[in-house]
Amino acid sequence: MAGPMPDASCTLSPEGTVTTVPVGPKCKLIYEFDTAATTAGLVLPYAVVIDGQVVPEHALKPGALRDKRTINLVVNPSSKVALFLNSDVHPQHRKHPVYAVQVGNNDVHVKITERTGRIGHERATLRGPFCGSTATPGKRVDVYEAALTGDIWMEISHLYTAAEADALLPPDTTPPVRAAVHSIYAGLARPELIVNFPASDAAPRLTLRVEFRAEMQDNVRANTTHCPWLTGIVPRTHPCAYAALLTEAHAAGVTSVAVTSAWRPSFGSIAHRAGLGLDITYLEGDAQRVFLNRVFLIKAGAPRNGNVSEREKTLWRDYQEVKKVAATAEKERDAAQKRLKKNSDPEKTSQLEQELADAKNRVLDLQERERDASKAWDEERNRNEPALIRKLRGRLGQNKSVKQLFDPWYMDANTADNIPPIPNEQRSTNRNEQTHNNHLHITVLEPKIL
Repeated sequence: MAGPMPDASCTLSPEGTVTTVPVGPKCKLIYEFDTAATTAGLVLPYAVVIDGQVVPEHALKPGALRDKRTINLVVNPSSKVALFLNSDVHPQHRKHPVYAVQVGNNDVHVKITERTGRIGHERATLRGPFCGSTATPGKRVDVYEAALTGDIWMEISHLYTAAEADALLPPDTTPPVRAAVHSIYAGLARPELIVNFPASDAAPRLTLRVEFRAEMQDNVRANTTHCPWLTGIVPRTHPCAYAALLTEAHAAGVTSVAVTSAWRPSFGSIAHRAGLGLDITYLEGDAQRVFLNRVFLIKAGAPRNGNVSEREKTLWRDYQEVKKVAATAEKERDAAQKRLKKNSDPEKTSQLEQELADAKNRVLDLQERERDASKAWDEERNRNEPALIRKLRGRLGQNKSVKQLFDPWYMDANTADNIPPIPNEQRSTNRNEQTHNNHLHITVLEPKIL
């Protein structure tokens, strides 16, 4: 029996004649990601590969899975489709296509679920398929299932070489920084780096010690079969992250710094998983020792380290309380506005207008109180902020390799814009603020990944 006749479409040629072009039936292909095991809304860079070729829209810059958790494609039957994910999306990487599927004549739905723990036998391949139904009568869908584990994250996370590091560093990188970064990717003999900066017209001689703390291994050990610390974890982070830290630490007069997280597979945002993040917990220099921790602001039992005063805790609580009251007043004002707008009884108009006027005045009063409370908290917080972290943050914020800076004092989601960093209030409704109440996080800029 002959197969179904192909559909047809009409195209208009440049000469103005109409040409009928046969178009075969298409298949829908959906990749669906469930990353709730770590971060439900995880941003995930991806590039689609069809029959061995990256699709044109991802040739130079990848797509990114964000709030929407699916990649929706329309492909020809018999197409072979796969994905590049995470830092493997970079046009110069793209070595590990994953979740490949051979499309038949049915639509395809690939369900990928993240799993934590040491699950070494799992690969980035598909289980199934089993057959499902679609909304179209007589149309079937092939459903596949697959896992996303720490070992798969490791596979799709680029391991930089010393030669790549040399090529990626900014041209103005100083010789001491260039040599130090090179040594990271050549393979460190022990978890520390000593960088000697000679004296110059601008600064005296300085020796900077970088300690790579053992906790860098914790998430990796818990979620991968094996990934060596100094040759597998440390060099999976972009060279410009280390270069930015060393360059600006030197400029800020830092003599010792502790790094507690670089690449990791199964915790937090995409920055660390894609090798674009670096976490710092301790600084020393200019006769200061700074533990980057302000958990005491919201937790009474947390260690006191001089970064949060009792007065600041009181002012912070006052500020949070007036914000809540002001937010409630704004809702009451909006409700009064709606009642007046819907009112059809002339006798009630005067009363409703007065209620709205009173609500507006209350909002204005509370907004002024909120500004005053915010200012008082700002002044006390800044009074106790160590000069060393303030100086380092300022330097990093001007570094062209840096994209984001989050720390216990301030949050800056885009260092390249003209918007000042916002204070880290450690709000219970803001996971990012509470996550960064005990370290400085650096996200490096790499638009070909994210």
